[in-house]
Amino acid sequence: MRILIREDKRDIMAKMMLTDEFSGMYKDVNYVTDSTGEHKTIEYRNGDGVIMLYGDRSEALYICEDVTRPLRILSYTPQELKQVIGEWFSEFFELPVEIVQHVNKSVLN
Repeated sequence: MRILIREDKRDIMAKMMLTDEFSGMYKDVNYVTDSTGEHKTIEYRNGDGVIMLYGDRSEALYICEDVTRPLRILSYTPQELKQVIGEWFSEFFELPVEIVQHVNKSVLN
């Protein structure tokens, strides 16, 4: 069976799925001061460890397979997937995202 979903509706569905799946995450904030000033990194955890890492200096979001897995059924390209996850993260956590990188989960933990 095939279902056709308009692109704007697909993004809305994806963001709802992400909110349902990841709204209960734990957040660890780490502050680092170096010669260029203070910046922070935020680790987002679920029961399986860190699944997202955000750096405020570069406005970069690092995600692992656990974040992209629920959206496979919506047939996104890898670039579209990063874009919709970045938009959702910005809206949900109210943090600006310029870069979304997909990394292996072992890199985050």
